[in-house]
Amino acid sequence: MRTNYWPLGFGLVALSLLLPWFDPVTTPRFNGLNFPFAHSAYLWPRHFVFVSYGTAAIIVAGLGFAAWWMKKGLAVFCAGMLLLLGGMTFFLQITSWEPTWLKMALEGGDDFEHCYHLEVAYSIPNVAVRSPARGLFEPVEALAERFWAGTASLGSGWVCFCAGAIWICAAGLYQMNDWTRLKLVLPALAVLVAVLGGLQLWRPIAAERLLASAEMKETRGAFADAAKEVRRAMAIDEWQRLQPACFVHLGTLYQKMHSPDRPEILFSRAVAYQSRGLTPEALFYYGRAAEGGDPQVRRVALIEKASLAAHYAGSLYKTGVIGEACRYWLVSIEAAPDKINGFFGAGRAFRDMADYSSAIKYFEPVFKKTTQPCLLSDIENDLGDCWYRLGHLDVARKYYTASRKRHDRNYRALKTLTESYYK
Repeated sequence: MRTNYWPLGFGLVALSLLLPWFDPVTTPRFNGLNFPFAHSAYLWPRHFVFVSYGTAAIIVAGLGFAAWWMKKGLAVFCAGMLLLLGGMTFFLQITSWEPTWLKMALEGGDDFEHCYHLEVAYSIPNVAVRSPARGLFEPVEALAERFWAGTASLGSGWVCFCAGAIWICAAGLYQMNDWTRLKLVLPALAVLVAVLGGLQLWRPIAAERLLASAEMKETRGAFADAAKEVRRAMAIDEWQRLQPACFVHLGTLYQKMHSPDRPEILFSRAVAYQSRGLTPEALFYYGRAAEGGDPQVRRVALIEKASLAAHYAGSLYKTGVIGEACRYWLVSIEAAPDKINGFFGAGRAFRDMADYSSAIKYFEPVFKKTTQPCLLSDIENDLGDCWYRLGHLDVARKYYTASRKRHDRNYRALKTLTESYYK
């Protein structure tokens, strides 16, 4: 009996809706059922959003399966192409249309890399584990780099979805008897892809052109016009409003125009001090820029301040200056309380200073900020250490056991867990 494998493409699409489509390091995961395309995604995803990629995929795939059952090969092929178009739109939404999530993924990747290397460099290292950051901590400036970072943030669900869509296209071609109408359908699909892709790509492309124009006007001495071009680029492309580069450029232009101390000038000074390794001065000017009254500058300045303070604290921690490192981690938490860097570092510093109650206070919020098994395993191990030192052996064993279950290569947890039974 001949087995027909073509319907498995529809099953692959259905399975993909349950797997993560957007899979960053520390920010929430989204699948096709809860990532909306009609409005911005929520910070913590709901289980289901009606106007989502999953809903559209279920409708299109259902119609495609009905067409395949009735042996309408052209309709099946069109259904597969529409599903592929949905996958393309999702990718462009993350990178071009709604880049806030890509920026959060990059910040989360940087947070994770900092905590991961701090763990390996200072503590008893576990067996080497590949970091799941997948390049999401690299600096991103040009549009091509945004696409590369967007690819790194995609999850297995999106890959499975596109594979199923291609399978459905192949099923339609297999069923097709008359190829004449396909010659009419293919150009129409090509136009549809070009139009939808252009609508989502024109903003970043136009912003890049405006920034290039601003640099040319700056070289001619037209500083006011150059500042207007940078502002226009930021108004068009949300990504530019999330990046430090545009604010540094504006600060440089305002300095050349001898403008008063605008927040962009203060931000530019902070970056200059940071590039010279003058961390306290840079943190001071990031704080002043955040207090300058511009909400866009404030958001970026606080993120940069938190990142710089956390990385500086990590450098101090590795050299054994635990108290000073703890102070800068607390500065990082104050600037950006939604990041994990400061909480992880402050908890580790308080633990090393034998202030176990404070360490527990800073370790526990990390569970609400990430779902990465290897990082959470280390946090549970640290919590176990704190409760162990406080004399609560039962609570300590609970955390050590949870650490081992979450990541079975955490031999630090196994070692201390074994010791706790002989105390």
